[in-house]
Formats: sequence, structure tokens, C-alpha cells
Amino acid sequence: MTNPSRAHATVQFGVVGDVHANFARLDRVLRRLARERLDAILFVGDLGSHDLSYARRRTPERDARYLASVEEVLRRGRDVAERVLYVPGNHDLPDLAFDGNVDARVVEVAGVRVGGIGGAGPGRFGFAYEWEEEAIRARAELDCDVLLCHAPPARTPLDRLALRPEHVGSEAIRERAERHGGALVCGHIHEAAGIVQLGACLCVNAGGLGAPFEADQVALLRLEDGVWSARHEELASGRVVELVQTRG
Repeated sequence: MTNPSRAHATVQFGVVGDVHANFARLDRVLRRLARERLDAILFVGDLGSHDLSYARRRTPERDARYLASVEEVLRRGRDVAERVLYVPGNHDLPDLAFDGNVDARVVEVAGVRVGGIGGAGPGRFGFAYEWEEEAIRARAELDCDVLLCHAPPARTPLDRLALRPEHVGSEAIRERAERHGGALVCGHIHEAAGIVQLGACLCVNAGGLGAPFEADQVALLRLEDGVWSARHEELASGRVVELVQTRG
């Protein structure tokens, strides 16, 4: 749990879903976030271009274009917020060295500890950063207030596919959420944007900016007086979903 003596009275994060180097949508989302007072922007992964895509297609030239696109995504984020944190997604290289990668570690922002779990599973499709559930269960627990994940927790509205009635999220991520008293942000399933609570943990899928099911959409995560709240916005339609954390 967040220590109120460490965290500012109110802390707010912008949460940006899978960009896939869709800069037109990213710019519209960042213009929306620029209207807020943000302590940081959290990118949930799948940042770069499809030059990387399947690992078997990698070449030095494709890698260079992909890395340049990731760097540009992060640069544009830093034009809006001084702090930008991210985890690599399953379409990203797991060892991205640009500043702000919190995969498997914890970073503090405005007194709030953000810990990362990058990549995705349990489905394996040949992308750059995929894992089995047991690999995540074997990771050390993260002493944090916000879990910044790429994959969503299993068996929730945040991991449900649009074209067939299946849940494809991670049981290992769900287990972590159910043990967590703060908030969790994720992406990966572009069409499953929304907010739910698992146990005491407020969970947000920011939705995808890149194909498929791309949209101008963004989330805001706010901590005030020790309570988390989240807001998801679809910019074109004006649709807003909000949820405030409840305590059992």
C-alpha cells in the first residue's frame, strides 16, 4: 500500500495503451493528456513499429527502424510529462534500454512506487517477448503501489476478445492483482479497454491505439487521500467510464 507520508496528496498518471507507432493517434491522445496535471505517463507496451513484429523476421535494418520508432514514442510522451515509465510489450524487445523501462523493477514517482511486468503470455505466437505463466510466478514480488503490466489479468472484461467469446489474459497476472492493494494498468487486448476491481486492486486496460481495433483512447489513474480512481475516455465518441476503488 502507498505510504501517505511519502505520496503527494494527489497523484495522477496518464495511461497510454498499445501505440504500435501510430503517431497520429498518439498525438491526439497526448494533446488530451496535456490538459491534465500529470506526475507521469505510463506506457503499457507495444510501443514501436511493426518492423520488429515476428522475431523470425528480424534484421539489423528492421531493428533500427523499430528502435527509432520506440524512441520517438517516448520523446513525444516526455513533451507532455516530465516522467515517462513503460514496460515492453510482446511486440517489443524485452531489453529496451531507453530511460523509463520498469520491467521487473520498481521506480518511485511522487511518492508512488510503480513496478513493471512486461511481455505477454500464455499464448505464444513468435513475437519478441512472450512467456509462460510459471515464469511470471517465479519472478520476485514487486513492492509497489501500481503494477504496470502489458498483459491483462485473466477472466475479466480486460482480456476478452471481440471476435470470439474467449478470455486470453494471464492467470499469473490475475494472481498478482488479487494479492495487490493498489492499482494495475495494462493493455495487450486492444478491444478490451475498461476498468474493473479484483479484490482490492483497481485494474485498467487503456486499450489500443494501434491496429487492430485501434481508437483514440486513454486512461487517467488518480490517487487521492489513499484511494485510487480511474477514468477511461474514447476521444471520438466522448464515451467515459469511471470507477473508484472500494475497500472490503
